[in-house]
Amino acid sequence: MQKDSRNPLIRSRDGRAILVTQAAHALAQGMLTVIVPWLILEQGGSASQAAIGFAITFVPFLLLAAPAGLAGDRMARRPLLASALGLGTLLASVLALLLASGSLAMPWLYLAAFLIGSVRVFVDAAMFGALATVASRDEMMPAQAALAQAFNLGYFGGPAIAGLALVLGGDIATWLVAGAMAIAAMGALAASARLDERDEKGPRPTVRRGLAFLFLSRDLRVLTITGVAWSLASGAAISLAVPHLRNDLGVSGAALAAVLGAGVACMMLATPIITRLDRRHADETIIVLACAIYVVPALAMALIPGVMGTALAYAPLMLANAICAATLMGARARRVPRSMQALAGVAGRTLVMAGLATGAALGGLAADWVGSRGAYAIVAVALGITAIAARPALVRARDRRLRGREAPARS
Repeated sequence: MQKDSRNPLIRSRDGRAILVTQAAHALAQGMLTVIVPWLILEQGGSASQAAIGFAITFVPFLLLAAPAGLAGDRMARRPLLASALGLGTLLASVLALLLASGSLAMPWLYLAAFLIGSVRVFVDAAMFGALATVASRDEMMPAQAALAQAFNLGYFGGPAIAGLALVLGGDIATWLVAGAMAIAAMGALAASARLDERDEKGPRPTVRRGLAFLFLSRDLRVLTITGVAWSLASGAAISLAVPHLRNDLGVSGAALAAVLGAGVACMMLATPIITRLDRRHADETIIVLACAIYVVPALAMALIPGVMGTALAYAPLMLANAICAATLMGARARRVPRSMQALAGVAGRTLVMAGLATGAALGGLAADWVGSRGAYAIVAVALGITAIAARPALVRARDRRLRGREAPARS
């Protein structure tokens, strides 16, 4: 019988349920990145207060990564996903009702942003655990790429939908968030009981073991350091795009939307590219290649003048970003026991998000110092150094693993 070559998330019912859940939930979260700051400004808040409202949705990752990871590895995942997403639906619905009644105070808006952000942590953790039940270790790279593509489609498309919905009112936009959360919950419930399976033979998940796998195992430690280095550069590159296009090049809102939309569309090519590379090359080669490819569009953003040149560079920049993110997550998942996928996955996600936020801040400082083009040049150099330094470190770690010389991380 010929082996099914389709992506593991496409060929199975559970995989398709995961993709629907991920895309709908990411859409809700992506819409919130625009809705929350907008509502704060509408209530007379300052730009700094709006920025706090945006940032507060990410704070739960720092506070809840450990309990969410343990829940994702120890609990049945369908009930965990459905209950978390059901809570998100309820929170968004209450927020919409308060907006419609005109009785929403700013502190309550901050609280809602924090609580809905908390939902995301538990959903992400459950997703990491569920993915290991659908995709084998060998299939983890293309499976992570497909999951990341569903996330990118929702998360980066969400702001555009939110912008259109806000024309009709903040309550309407928030009802759309609630609807997306509800669709995500139904996607989780559509999966089979297989999604709840856990590896009873693997090491019992604990916070200490999860951190040990990330930092004491040389293989994973090198991957983690590489991922943080990439996220710092990526955070700077992405955060600089809008200021560069708007302030330096003076593009209109419609042109800005077109450039950003082209970037999101180009990200959809990541899954077939990663799938093809995964069939021919080792993880280490793909990671180094992804970081090295990222240098080209980053350098193009620094060197090519004019709006058209920047627009042509931005789309492959976002594609390279998607390839790097999915490749690093897939390689990490292959090295973590199935029983600890959620804990290690959400811990790694937290580190990457911290890197993205820090990189965005550093990118802003660099732009103030040397301008946006100069900042993109710095990003290109940083990514080049990351690729050059990562290759020998990743290869040495791989060789040690294959020779079986490295003892398992202590519990």
